[in-house]
Amino acid sequence: MLTWLPMWSLLVRSPSVMELLSGLAQFLRGDLNKITVGFCSNVQERCVIHAAWSSPTGLPAETSIERFVTIGAYSLLRSCTIEPECIIGQRSILMEGSLVESHSILEAGSVVPPGRRIPTGELWAGNPARFVRTLTHEETLEIPKLAVAINDLSKEHFSEFLPYSRVYLEVEKFKKSLGISI
Repeated sequence: MLTWLPMWSLLVRSPSVMELLSGLAQFLRGDLNKITVGFCSNVQERCVIHAAWSSPTGLPAETSIERFVTIGAYSLLRSCTIEPECIIGQRSILMEGSLVESHSILEAGSVVPPGRRIPTGELWAGNPARFVRTLTHEETLEIPKLAVAINDLSKEHFSEFLPYSRVYLEVEKFKKSLGISI
């Protein structure tokens, strides 16, 4: 397993991150409760994921993101559960106690109110999020493929996010090997 966060990401405490390959400047606040991110899931640029101390809905207050989940840029997740193989569109908001069941898609800019359940295999959109239609079998098969494709792309660009301290040491070593004074 590979755990990687770019240097612009912020982890408050230490959520359980199995594999997180993603964009820049995500914020995972696991200071009040647990955050879990599953295998081959990706959290894109400027997402905020946090968990409340307790949930007003009586549902679990931890944030759980299962495997093969894609979370679009600028999304906000708070004390919610996302089951395997889902897509959360960019700029979406999932509030306390919300549940997105497996093989579901939430369109960009959607807001899922506290305690709302998005059933398996459905497309929802809007503010507040409303049912649009049932996904086809072919569409549900494409969901994990998207997560894998983004994961592979992130691995290709992994070396771009080396910490500064290591980069300058490598440059100095290279200069020394060429006989250039430091």
